[in-house]
Amino acid sequence: MLGTLDRYVLGQVLRPMLAAILITLLALLAERALRVVDLVIGWRGSLAIVFEMLSYLVPHYMVVALPAAFFLGIMLAIGRLSREGELDAMRAAGIGLARIARPLVLLATGVMVLHFILVSHLQPFSRYAYRAAAFAVTNASFQTLLRPQQFITLGRNTYRVEALEAEGERFAGIFLYSEANEAGSVTVTAAAGEIESRGALVPLVLHLQNGVQQFVPRPMDQTEASGNPPPPLTLRFGSFTSDLSGTEPEPFRPRGENERELTIPELFDLLWAPAETLPEEIDPWEIEAELSARLVRNLTILVLPFFALPMALSPRRAKRSYGLLVGIVLLVGYNQLVNTGEALADDAKLSHWLSLWLPFLCFVTLSVGYFVRTARRVPDPGRSSLLGATIDGLVGTFLRRLPWRAA
Repeated sequence: MLGTLDRYVLGQVLRPMLAAILITLLALLAERALRVVDLVIGWRGSLAIVFEMLSYLVPHYMVVALPAAFFLGIMLAIGRLSREGELDAMRAAGIGLARIARPLVLLATGVMVLHFILVSHLQPFSRYAYRAAAFAVTNASFQTLLRPQQFITLGRNTYRVEALEAEGERFAGIFLYSEANEAGSVTVTAAAGEIESRGALVPLVLHLQNGVQQFVPRPMDQTEASGNPPPPLTLRFGSFTSDLSGTEPEPFRPRGENERELTIPELFDLLWAPAETLPEEIDPWEIEAELSARLVRNLTILVLPFFALPMALSPRRAKRSYGLLVGIVLLVGYNQLVNTGEALADDAKLSHWLSLWLPFLCFVTLSVGYFVRTARRVPDPGRSSLLGATIDGLVGTFLRRLPWRAA
């Protein structure tokens, strides 16, 4: 059962934490929304697709926002309690920092569990869904742009229909030209056809009747270009199923060809699997780097109360407190160190034990050690913090050296 003190501390932390999550999510989604709108509108997609694709990004940005908001919530709440003397009253009543940290550790456990669910399942699935939706946008725009007796170009595809029904699903007299790939181009003509949508992960399918498909191969070298190029291949058909490139439609690639799309249980299974059973696009060290990076970021949340609480304390005689600024700088630096370590491990340039787990253990040791030192030391109201005095001295020296201040 949570006591009155626990509920009070949690209430002070949760308010700024939830506000920080909301603000961070809105800021990150607003930045990505510009690129999503540009992609969807550029392919004449609907507004509903924009919101659908943005919803797939929420788990990814929650993974970023949740630890940052939790850290800011502790810093702002404990900083306010310290400035207004409430922590002094608690200490005078015999309540130390270890007792104050107990509800924060409980909250950190809950945040860590939520973060683990996000990085284990929701983020990999939503990342794959976002890429699949981006793949489907370029195909869904075909039906939106289709106009009778007009040439329309989308990417490498050019098409035209003679007549179109009101629903936009049946047409007559289609011409389709596509630079399918480096091997050559495809031209398809048909007397009639029908559009079928098989879902977001599959491109639009064209069912064509009574037509001709011609494949024109490209010359492979200068000899073929100047001599006799390979002849085109012509196919007459009564019924033919195709996509916009004039070839058999293929669904979006299956999930799991990228290690970032795998869940944590799947990563553990591949971690102990023989190398020959791994997907072709994934190397063993990439699995180790991805799994270690997710676990390190998740376990770091449990350490944040011991790092943030002593940082948030305000010295009684100091002119100002630099704990929030220094804490943010150190946490950003640690996050950048983890990102760099993940990149080094992903490229097999350094073991994931050295590039990821060693910085994590150093962060844990320094955070817990600083917390224990602060909790055991009796605060002296007659002294300002060494950190605050050092920063004040450096700022004062810098200001005195400015040209207009010196004059």
